Amino acid sequence: MQYILVALCLVAACLTGCSGDKSSQTPAARVVDVPVRAAARTDVVECRSFPAQVESEQSVTLASKISGTVEAVMAREGDRLTTGAAIMRLDDKDLLSQRQGLFAEREQVSRERQALVARAGLAKTTMERIGRLLAQRAVSQEDFDKAKAEYDAVSRQIDAAAAKEQTVVSKLGELTALESYTRITAPFDGILARRYVDQGAYVAAGAPLALIDASAGGFELTAQVDESLLTAVRQGQTIIAGVPSLAPRPFAVTVSAIVGRIDPGNRTFKLKCALPGDVPGATGPPRAGMFGRVFVPARTVAKLLVPAQCLSLRGDLPLVAVADSGGTLRLGVVKTGGSFLAVDFGGATYVTDSEAFDASPEHERYVEIISGVENGDKLACPGTAVLRDGDRLPGAPQ
Repeated sequence: MQYILVALCLVAACLTGCSGDKSSQTPAARVVDVPVRAAARTDVVECRSFPAQVESEQSVTLASKISGTVEAVMAREGDRLTTGAAIMRLDDKDLLSQRQGLFAEREQVSRERQALVARAGLAKTTMERIGRLLAQRAVSQEDFDKAKAEYDAVSRQIDAAAAKEQTVVSKLGELTALESYTRITAPFDGILARRYVDQGAYVAAGAPLALIDASAGGFELTAQVDESLLTAVRQGQTIIAGVPSLAPRPFAVTVSAIVGRIDPGNRTFKLKCALPGDVPGATGPPRAGMFGRVFVPARTVAKLLVPAQCLSLRGDLPLVAVADSGGTLRLGVVKTGGSFLAVDFGGATYVTDSEAFDASPEHERYVEIISGVENGDKLACPGTAVLRDGDRLPGAPQ
């Protein structure tokens, strides 16, 4: 029995030695100076993003009306052109050869007609003389009929020669018009956006030669939009768009045209939006071919959005630090939804999940909170800093 009591005393002594004041091992609460944002559930306009392209409002493709070889090129891609400025010239040797042949044919027909006029004069004189003799019964009716037939035949030949001469003149006029087509000129002031052929190339009638964008006209964004949004847009409506290489921030554009015909291949319709004359924050003038995006409003919905920098990850779990009434931070796991880019415009907040713009102070990314945060909670946004449960904000009571 004594041995049992001794053993129990030893165990009690060991337990007493192992136990102690554990409060001394708990790390002291830190004071962290980080931004604090209030979580708020607000109505936002949810948009769908579609790729778009900047195009000139006035753009033409010049095509060849005749076949021939490009004899000379007078303008390079990117050159600014004035109305009537020469771009290229096609070989007109064949047309010159045809012109010389038509001139010779017209001269020959003219001489033939003059000879026929002389014959007609003689035939008329003969017919009139035989007519007088017939009245005197000096010749027969048959002689008069022959003379009249000769005159009528020559007269018809004169008419035919005149018609042939007129045909040749018409061909010369057409040839003159064709010769003007050998000189390719700018129809308006603009920029030679693209030249499809080089000097020495052979082009067939109807082949494209050059693309010109008007310099005085405006620009527009053209996009193929899902057919389900056809009733969600209207002409004159203001929507959000972005051209990253033109301006770092999204901006407002006006819907200028809606082509309601649905493309059966991809079930989309064409949407055109006029670019403003002065794009906010533009780093230069717009250029045709620039890549952009249009954000078409799909619906208005209430979302609880918090800045992405207010969330941190512990493994795969998203956490937020909620400040209580005393300024002490409590870490909690949240369930998140999508990640959005938010733009405030006209008193409304537009959100899209587009990755067209990188997160920056100008356009911060937000994350939808489905559960774990209540409306009005104050969230610490540490960015890259690491927060611990129990950290305090500056000014919080000890």
